[in-house]
Amino acid sequence: MGTLVHTRMLLFVSTFVGTVGFGSVINGEDNIRASLPGRRVKAATIAIGRNGDHDKKHHDKKLRLALEHLETAGQQGVDIACLPEEFAGTTPETIPGPTTEAVAELAKKYHMYVVCPICEQSNDGRQYNTAVLLDRSGKVQGLYREVFIWWGEGLNPSREGVPVFDTDFGRIAILNCFDTNFDEVWQQAERKGAEIVFWPGGYGGGLPLNGYAMIHNYYVVSAGWGNMIDILGKTIDAVEKPRPQQFVATLDLDRTLIHKDFNKEKVARLLQEHQSEIGQEQLLDMEGWYLLRSLKPGTRVRDLCRQYQIETLREYRQRSREQINDARAKDKKI
Repeated sequence: MGTLVHTRMLLFVSTFVGTVGFGSVINGEDNIRASLPGRRVKAATIAIGRNGDHDKKHHDKKLRLALEHLETAGQQGVDIACLPEEFAGTTPETIPGPTTEAVAELAKKYHMYVVCPICEQSNDGRQYNTAVLLDRSGKVQGLYREVFIWWGEGLNPSREGVPVFDTDFGRIAILNCFDTNFDEVWQQAERKGAEIVFWPGGYGGGLPLNGYAMIHNYYVVSAGWGNMIDILGKTIDAVEKPRPQQFVATLDLDRTLIHKDFNKEKVARLLQEHQSEIGQEQLLDMEGWYLLRSLKPGTRVRDLCRQYQIETLREYRQRSREQINDARAKDKKI
């Protein structure tokens, strides 16, 4: 067994309970997931600030710091790491280019996804504030070009909207910086099924991030001040800090919110018939929501919801929106 694989195996054994990263064993992600309750992803956010300044010396210094952080994240067995916007500087570069290629080597070495933001020089002559998603093999899976550019950046606002990316652990989106002020891009991420939104913004972000996480029921991972937010909009306190300015947490993407409407009897029956497999994490009476989670490895809340014909909260909202809008257009009563 090679040294790298042996090291990762030891790391997996030592961190198995609640904190394991699925990138820890190069070809064993599916087997590891099947051995744990829910659908876990280990995420790292690297809050080293934006701008490596404007000359090559400072760019190289900041890039080295980022690579050191990625080494640490990789050794922690993370599935995905997020760097801050324009962390290595504001000089436009191509994709692939010197920053993405250097980061891609670490993504491949540690078999992890990396959100790698740069100032992009595109082939069409435009320049964007761009976050590149590198996959576990170090290849460019996709990119997000900031929709709402802050005043004075001298960059082109994207015309492409908000893409989502299907990873081997779930569906993610990326938003950035000034986007915190515009709810429509956060709504786009929800309507396209994002389960985590990565926000590599160069400042703290604060309450809007918590608000978007709560109203859209996805996790938000911020590289501004390193905060991570759960699907109820609460900042996650249970984070590891393997080095200054790096924060790591394990997120369960199978935690499921369900509205009480039309579901009370179905949820009661599900919980009764699968009481050793599914638990009610929280009953939110004021909101009319159940929050369910898996208790048994290999059991997924979402799978059982489909079996019991229970809509998730997000599915219920989206169906209601479509049907009510259709009735409105046809001048029908609900």
